[in-house]
Amino acid sequence: MASLRLIPAGILVVAAAVLLNRPQPNTWTAWLWITLFALVDGSLFQGLLATGLTQTGAGLGSVMIDSQPLAVALLALWLFGERVGLWGWLGLMLGVFV
Repeated sequence: MASLRLIPAGILVVAAAVLLNRPQPNTWTAWLWITLFALVDGSLFQGLLATGLTQTGAGLGSVMIDSQPLAVALLALWLFGERVGLWGWLGLMLGVFV
């Protein structure tokens, strides 16, 4: 059931990258790693989402799901030193407070 949501989203991401002339992986090995990551990430996300929603109330589950972009941005900063620009932080804050 989750593939009905994840596969079209992945296709849209790749299509947007092509339209914006972003560099694309150019080897089958790179696409294999991307596919493997997508399968593991998607399976974990959907599995943990379903498990979490059965173990918590809808309100707490909703807050946890909606705060995921902020958690990812903070982890990318702490683990990889990736900087989020001004517009990125403004967007994250808008998403948290609105």
